[in-house]
Amino acid sequence: MTGTFVVELIFGIPGMGKYFITSITNRDYPVIMGTILIYAIFLVVMNLLVDITYAWLDPRIRYD
Repeated sequence: MTGTFVVELIFGIPGMGKYFITSITNRDYPVIMGTILIYAIFLVVMNLLVDITYAWLDPRIRYD
């Protein structure tokens, strides 16, 4: 996810990364906080899904 900032900025692709960088340069604090919140929620959900999938694929893994 963090690579999207660089890729969108370099190649001029419209997306959340470019919108985030633009909001930083314009000091649009609500957009900055909202974008960080969305990326943080996405990161936590993806980590949870990876842990659940890992435990499902490998029966030796047990989370107590």
